[in-house]
Amino acid sequence: MNPVRILFVDDEKAFRVASRLLLESEGYIVDTACDGADAEQCLQRNHYDVVITDIVMPKKEGIEFILDIRTKKLPVKIIAISGGGRNSGQEYLTMAKAFKADAILAKPYAFKDLLAIIRQLTA
Repeated sequence: MNPVRILFVDDEKAFRVASRLLLESEGYIVDTACDGADAEQCLQRNHYDVVITDIVMPKKEGIEFILDIRTKKLPVKIIAISGGGRNSGQEYLTMAKAFKADAILAKPYAFKDLLAIIRQLTA
């Protein structure tokens, strides 16, 4: 069985790098992107099993990115994460779920919770 390939999208560099290292330590193949526009380019070059995307980001926010993935009917599971911004994180996550994110997770979260969602979505 091939290892699960993940695209992790977040504008906070330290969080993005730490998340990549943690996910790689669990055996996942991980690419990262700093916003939805950067992530779109990754999706053009590679196939991913899971996309984990923040919602509030510069250039292209997560809701728009999720909508683009679903419009293109890409066979990828989406986990939306958010700590909030202009609105509460839960409001953004509710919107992400409405746009067909497969799972949502509020920041800050326990890494074990993220792993459990990834395992559930890729089982």
